[in-house]
Amino acid sequence: MNDPNGLVWHKGEYHLFYQHNPFGTKWGHMSWGHAVSIDLLNWEHLPVAILEGDDGMIFSGSAISVGDDIVAIYTRHTETNQAQCIARSTDNGRTFVKYENNPVLDENKKDFRDPKVFKYQDHWIMCAAQPHDHQISFYKSEDLINWKYLSDFGPAAAIGGVWECPDLFPLKMDGEEVWVLIVSLSPGGLHGSGTQYFIGDFDGTTFVSRYSIDQPRWLDYGKDNYAGITFNNEPNGKRIFVGWMANWTDVKDHPDTSWTTQMTIPRKLGLAKVNGLIVVTQHPISKPTYEINAIVPEKGSIGLEGFVRAGYNADKRVVFVNEYEAPYEPSGNHLNLKLIVDKASVELFTGDGIRSISLATFPAAGTSREFTPFGF
Repeated sequence: MNDPNGLVWHKGEYHLFYQHNPFGTKWGHMSWGHAVSIDLLNWEHLPVAILEGDDGMIFSGSAISVGDDIVAIYTRHTETNQAQCIARSTDNGRTFVKYENNPVLDENKKDFRDPKVFKYQDHWIMCAAQPHDHQISFYKSEDLINWKYLSDFGPAAAIGGVWECPDLFPLKMDGEEVWVLIVSLSPGGLHGSGTQYFIGDFDGTTFVSRYSIDQPRWLDYGKDNYAGITFNNEPNGKRIFVGWMANWTDVKDHPDTSWTTQMTIPRKLGLAKVNGLIVVTQHPISKPTYEINAIVPEKGSIGLEGFVRAGYNADKRVVFVNEYEAPYEPSGNHLNLKLIVDKASVELFTGDGIRSISLATFPAAGTSREFTPFGF
C-alpha cells in the first residue's frame, strides 16, 4: 500500500481507501484498497474497491458523501496521460461503478493528479497537483462532471521534488476561520519525501498564504509521514489526518513480509500560535503507549529508550526520535510528550500538538517493545 485515498465518513463508518497492489508487495497494478472503522483504531479489511482496468491504473484521489452514495474522484493513470475520473458506490463503498464518460477533467498532461474534492457553499471545489510546475490548481463544479478552472497556488516554499496529494480545508481559531493547504513533495522534504503546509485564506476562487512562502513549514519532522489527507464529512466536525508511513527514498529497503508499509495513527488537526505565528497542531486519536510528564531539564536529555531513543534535548531545544529532531520550546517549565509504539513504528507527539515525529522502524525479531526512562 501507499497513499491514503478517499478518506470519508459515511453512514456510521470511516472509509479508508488507499493505493494498493492486489497482486504483490511491490509497487504496481495500482488500485484502491479499502478498510472501514467506526472508531479510527480498529479496522476491517474489505475487498479491493476500484480495480485497475484496461483504461489505466487507479491513482490517488478523494471521496465524498452524496446523499446515500459515495462518489470517488481519482486519477486515471496511463504512461502518457493523467486525468481525473469519478466512480459511484450505492452500497456504502463496497463496490463502485465508473462513470461511463470518464474522464471528467483532462488537461492532456502526463502529470496531473491527486484530486481532493470538498463541498464549498452550494458547489464542489477540487484541488489537484501540477507536480512538475510545483502548483496546486483549483476547480469548481456544480455536478462533479463539468469542472471550471479557478486559479493556481505556487510555486512556493519547498520545490525540491514533485508536488503531490494536496488537501485544502478550514479550521477555526478564536472564532476565526483559517484555511490550511497541505502539499506533499518527493524528494525535497526534510528527509526525502515530506509534507509541507501553508496557512492562509480561501475565498472560493483563490488561496492566499498569510505568511512568507519562501521557507517551508513542515507538518512532521520524522522520515515517514507522506501523502496524507483528511477525512471528508467527519460527523463531529473534526479534521482527522492520516498519512502514509513510509518514504520513497528507502521504502525499497523495508523488509519482505506478507505486507509492505502502513498508515500513521490518525491525528486530529488544530491550530495554535507559536511566537505570534499560526501553526498546525496534531493530536493522536489513540491513547499513548507511553507518556512523559516532567519538569523541563536545564541541560541534557530526558526521555524513553527501547528499540529507539526518544525524548527532549534541552541543550539543542529539540524533541527527537533517534537522529530525527524537531525544534521545540516547552511552554513554562512542564514537558509533556506522548509516544505511540507499534510493531514497526514509533510516533512522537508533544502534548500541545505543535510537533510530531513519525518513524517506520523494524527491530529484529524478538526485540522487546518495552521502553524505560533515561535522564531523569
